[in-house]
Amino acid sequence: MNRLAETISAARKKAGFSEKELAQKCGLTVSYLMQIESGKKIINEKAGEKILKVLGVQGKFFDEEKPAEEPKKTEHKPKPVPQETISVEPTESWMDALAGVIKKYPVYDMQSGKGVDFRELPLINKKVAGLHPDKILFIKVSDNDMSACRIEKGDVLTVNLTKEIMNGGIYLLEWKGQKLIRLMKKEGNKLSMGKSMNDGSVDTAELSQVEVIGRVVRNEIVIK
Repeated sequence: MNRLAETISAARKKAGFSEKELAQKCGLTVSYLMQIESGKKIINEKAGEKILKVLGVQGKFFDEEKPAEEPKKTEHKPKPVPQETISVEPTESWMDALAGVIKKYPVYDMQSGKGVDFRELPLINKKVAGLHPDKILFIKVSDNDMSACRIEKGDVLTVNLTKEIMNGGIYLLEWKGQKLIRLMKKEGNKLSMGKSMNDGSVDTAELSQVEVIGRVVRNEIVIK
């Protein structure tokens, strides 16, 4: 029997009520009241207060019926063990292994020759973009001379370093102290340098006067 059941039973007897009389006064059945007093029936707050009021008992007992809260257990977390930081210096073999997977190339401004960006490309079958990894140069175009060939200022060109001239190819060259991108055509010891296939103002020069740097194999168009 719980404490509330004992209180109701004791108060009923003290007031001189039979179970039937108390049940009638509270609007309950006798069997229901008997179950309450025996602790077999758990009553709600409203019914309990009604019975106590009829018996003239003041105060609420429901808070007392609540089981005492167990003290919260303090979790003892293990203290973190300080980990020793080990400084690892990259070895030559480790650097070689990385270099064998990814190649990092600077992008040079065409006129100033200063590095302005970089490109990282994978090495596949000992080649980068199908070319020998040591024969690649990235150039940022500094003018719109070759706009007729869809090469404009700001675009990044992939140049295959070579001295061989393929007629109709686009080349990076140096002539009269300037680096230029031009369509090239070789005729004996003469070079023709144009800005488009239909360029009427083609420059010509002796082969010995022009330094051919490499052939343009790819144009990375930069969205302005």
